[in-house]
Amino acid sequence: MNLQAQIELITAPQDFTRLCNAVLQAEYGADFLPIDDDRADRGNDGYLKSEKRMFAAHCFKRIQNRGLDSEMRGKMMGDLKKAIALRDQGDWEVLQWTFMSNYPIPEGIAAEVYSAGLRAGIDVSWCGPGYFAEVLQRFTSVRELFPNLMGNDILGRLDEMAQMIELLSPAEDEPEPLVSWVPRDAAEQRALISQAPPAWEYLLFASALQQGKRRLEPKWRDFRTGYGRRGGVYHDEASASRRLTGALGDMEGIVGRMMLVFPADIQEEAFGPPGIPGNSDLIIHLAERISSAYEEMLDWASEIRGEVYPDALRGAADLAALMAAQPASDIRTFIERVVAEISRVPELLALPDPHIKISLTLEVTADDAVVRAFSKEMRKARRKLGL
Repeated sequence: MNLQAQIELITAPQDFTRLCNAVLQAEYGADFLPIDDDRADRGNDGYLKSEKRMFAAHCFKRIQNRGLDSEMRGKMMGDLKKAIALRDQGDWEVLQWTFMSNYPIPEGIAAEVYSAGLRAGIDVSWCGPGYFAEVLQRFTSVRELFPNLMGNDILGRLDEMAQMIELLSPAEDEPEPLVSWVPRDAAEQRALISQAPPAWEYLLFASALQQGKRRLEPKWRDFRTGYGRRGGVYHDEASASRRLTGALGDMEGIVGRMMLVFPADIQEEAFGPPGIPGNSDLIIHLAERISSAYEEMLDWASEIRGEVYPDALRGAADLAALMAAQPASDIRTFIERVVAEISRVPELLALPDPHIKISLTLEVTADDAVVRAFSKEMRKARRKLGL
């Protein structure tokens, strides 16, 4: 049984409330205000300060041969009316409202509740079991708080895992295949190092770069969509100005530290002088330094996007994060070019008169248009704030 299905089977309201609070606190940190569920909450089960978002949560218990549509409609519409009342009374500023449940919301009910929110001037949304399953997969610390949700899923996969291991394990008398390609995983890397075919050093380097890039694809996708995880950092005008003033220097520092691995003597120590085998540990270390710089750029942009700035500096913050786009793209292009070039090496070596030239030059550039737009926005914000 997968994790989403297990969440749908939660029947104890207190367990579901604990899950909601744990997930939201992991996502938003101190920006999220949990509400004591043991007392009358007037329909407010949590509040996100930066977004002025009120949460309502309910654990539905499915009874055999009876649908949940009527109960869902009544609960969602009732809690939305409570949120509208709290706003109108001036108790809470509510611009957005999110309903959390252990079941997906049917389209008909979703349309009705969304329309009611529009009429009241509140942006309505909802989170179902798929959302909670996804967050539990991302946050190990939260997942460990709910071992019962994971137990059945793990047990159900043991047989499948055992069969996969058996299929992947070579027979004792089967010879190990000669690795003559860019290794796809750690096992193939170990085989390549052990066999040491011609140009193995470069195949290993390309493999380590490729695996580092593949590991960071989720962060790259987050960066492309503009996502920034909330870190609980709130800036006033002065601290926001200081933070953003150093943004260009931050990016230059990341690139500068990465370039320390490219001097000729460092590369020769890793790959070896002509006719001398290279050092596998140093080759992997060199590739990981490039990957770590790439990751640092993405994390840096995510941190800026996840921090809360005064309105006058929000545009400058968005542009600051965009300054990571061109350097990160340059590193991705470099990795793709290295993998493509080195993948051809074994084939070229098999030619009667091979001529091979491998370029490991990485050029990292800045998007001048973004830098100019950022500088212009910062000057405008400082004038407006009198800084």
